[in-house]
Amino acid sequence: MQLSTQAKRFWRKVRARTPHPICNSISSSETNMSDISFSIPDLRIFSYVTTIAVGMMFWILEGLNPYFSSQKHRGLHAKLNLSIASINMLILIPSGILMAFMLDWSKNVWPGIGMLALPPIAKAIPIILLIDLWMYVWHRLNHKIPFLWRFHSIHHSDTTLDVTSSWRFHYIEILISELLRLPLFMLMGAGIEHLLLYSLLMTPIIEFQHSNISIPPALDRLARLIIPSPMMHRLHHSRLRSEHDSNYGSMLSVWDRLFGSLLTKDNLDDLNLGLDHESNADKQQLVALLLRPFHT
Repeated sequence: MQLSTQAKRFWRKVRARTPHPICNSISSSETNMSDISFSIPDLRIFSYVTTIAVGMMFWILEGLNPYFSSQKHRGLHAKLNLSIASINMLILIPSGILMAFMLDWSKNVWPGIGMLALPPIAKAIPIILLIDLWMYVWHRLNHKIPFLWRFHSIHHSDTTLDVTSSWRFHYIEILISELLRLPLFMLMGAGIEHLLLYSLLMTPIIEFQHSNISIPPALDRLARLIIPSPMMHRLHHSRLRSEHDSNYGSMLSVWDRLFGSLLTKDNLDDLNLGLDHESNADKQQLVALLLRPFHT
């Protein structure tokens, strides 16, 4: 009877999980949410709805007030990027099931930050900061290690930067990311609820920084004090390596400031997006993008 109860509790967690490709995780829970005192009754549903709603809102605003006004064929561009994201679900769904089980199990072996007996919010804050720090480190490693760059370059080869670009990652990059992040999250003592909360906070920021929305320069400068702004991330997608090897932050810009990778430029009139020799039209097809890292 006890085993049956534990099994039911675990599978309730598994069914509660929802996918979030941008942060390369599927993280949700109908249990343990009482550990964090937030006014949102169901973070799982709210996070999922927010991801879709914010993405759709940016998609509409990009059409009404674009930064790069020369961009065309928005529908075809979105179809390609969302097709790549759909393939990644084949990794994210089973990975999410594994993460739900392992994080639940690991709490009994190594509580991580939980051993400090902190109040729920005081426990959540350092965990979320550590997750975001890892996202910065992982992103920077993808630029510095040639093997990882093979796969991450698929993201950077996009010559049309918009909100759908935030979902464009090679499936091997997703797989490696999932394999590395699991033991790190276990070591932190992170719970499913912390990953979900991080997704809720980070996903709209990732969508915003990739979006092709034109905002006042003063607003962009204000935003970059806290988060990576659209102008920061457009520079990160420059063809020039000296520019795209910068601004690695996901949710917070503080890591770029601390580790010397912050680069700002208020005038991007001469900016060219994409990568040399990798952004030609014949190489921007689904099959070609999936296979290209194995041919270099």
